[in-house]
Amino acid sequence: MTQVAETPPTKKEVAKSRGRRGNWLRDLIEVLLIALVLYLVIWNALQTVRVDGDSMDNTLQNQDLLLASKVSYDFGGNPSRGDIVVLIPPSDPTRDFIKRVIGVPGDVIEIDGSKTPTKMMIKPGGQGDFQTLKEPYLPETWTAMNFCCKSNGTESGSSQAVTIPPGDYFVMGDNRNRSSDSRSFGFVPRKNILAKAFLRLWPLNRFGGLGTGPSLAAGMALVPAISWLPLKRRRRRQRAPVTQRA
Repeated sequence: MTQVAETPPTKKEVAKSRGRRGNWLRDLIEVLLIALVLYLVIWNALQTVRVDGDSMDNTLQNQDLLLASKVSYDFGGNPSRGDIVVLIPPSDPTRDFIKRVIGVPGDVIEIDGSKTPTKMMIKPGGQGDFQTLKEPYLPETWTAMNFCCKSNGTESGSSQAVTIPPGDYFVMGDNRNRSSDSRSFGFVPRKNILAKAFLRLWPLNRFGGLGTGPSLAAGMALVPAISWLPLKRRRRRQRAPVTQRA
């Protein structure tokens, strides 16, 4: 049997082979480092939240899995009216709640349960007339804990206006008849608000955003509109002869 001697690799081939192995190892380390950095950024910026209970029906359902941003209110940002937030209730620092921001610092708020439906009234920033908060997401007629507020933001026996102190927020669940919120534990300090929920991950058939928020309707909004209508009609009457002559 004829034996064929193998030609030993040249120094150039050995160096090339080592270079390929070195490049592969360097690429792997770079990918792992990038993955680690991304993980740390995401871990510090986002969190998942599991809804427990029905206090936010129908916007959120029991066992919904949400994605919340832990940095939305950093760098000078603060919660806005309508935000759905994760917070620590002042009455129990061992738990996290998820509620909707209704009143922000400086607002004057009042809840009048003598009206049908119950009226959530706000003077934004304490200025102007009271405006009614329009909340299309409420699941049913609001009949429980529908008078507010005492000086600390909790429910009262009659309709009373109160100013939200600097650095505090008034929060409520969308399911007003079955929610433990500011009506029970009072105003929530800014430091107790941990994150802003913005996306539903589960169940998949409800994947997406968390719906529309509230809006304010000024009680005097119809006055300028009514006074404007006759003027508009007069202008039309003045233009009519010109149109006919043309």
